[in-house]
Amino acid sequence: MRRGVGLAAATAAALGFAFACGDVPTLPGGVAYITPILLPSPSMAFGDTLRDSLGHAAPLRVVAVARDSSIVTNVVVYYLLTTLNSGATVDNGGIVRAPDSLGTVRVVAQVTDGTSSSALQLQTPEVAIDVVPLADSIARSGTLADSTFELPLLQSLSVAVTGMGPSVRGTVSGIRVHYGITAVYPSTVPVTGHFYLADDQGGVLRSDSTVALDTTSSAGIASRSLVGVVSADGLAADSVLVEAAASSQKGVPLTGSPVRFIVRVKKPAR
Repeated sequence: MRRGVGLAAATAAALGFAFACGDVPTLPGGVAYITPILLPSPSMAFGDTLRDSLGHAAPLRVVAVARDSSIVTNVVVYYLLTTLNSGATVDNGGIVRAPDSLGTVRVVAQVTDGTSSSALQLQTPEVAIDVVPLADSIARSGTLADSTFELPLLQSLSVAVTGMGPSVRGTVSGIRVHYGITAVYPSTVPVTGHFYLADDQGGVLRSDSTVALDTTSSAGIASRSLVGVVSADGLAADSVLVEAAASSQKGVPLTGSPVRFIVRVKKPAR
């Protein structure tokens, strides 16, 4: 098995070199290249399976692509755990089951042309999946209360996700948190064109910026910022309501979701 893994890695390295030179080879089965392992979620709850954003059990995926950018379907993908004695398992369909303890599970995938399991052509980079507590609660992070900000400064809106581990409560990473500007007061003020959600660097996340998605960090924290833009007719709003909502790995809304932030607007001096 070690020899097969090494051969696959060497083949992948050679393929990457060929890409750099502008010469894309075609491997048996018509495969030009493969994607890295595609995860339905960056983490999974201990003792559970890896799940998608709706809470459904979902497999790992690797997509094989031909030179004409079409998807090659006549390939076989083998998933291998590289974390030894972790208690995790992965089946032939790419379904990962987590161990009953917290930690990290690492996986690689090997792609063949379907003729035999020993005819390895390509191997993906190793991917790490965090094994975390089962999320059950979300709350504001830090001491932010109903507050004011002066344009054009950003107001950071952070939440923390926690859950029950094998024996104690802890923070939960890899939980998707949906942010949205749900109301502007007075209601006659339009949302778009006046207020936006932004990432940590102040970059607007969408053209209308009323919906944004963040994923909790290793500390269980997700954060987005609210920014206001002064238009030609000034900024008539008094306050803005932003909500942050999240569900557990199994798709159950967390206690405390949605977290509501009322940000009061301090009008800039004229």
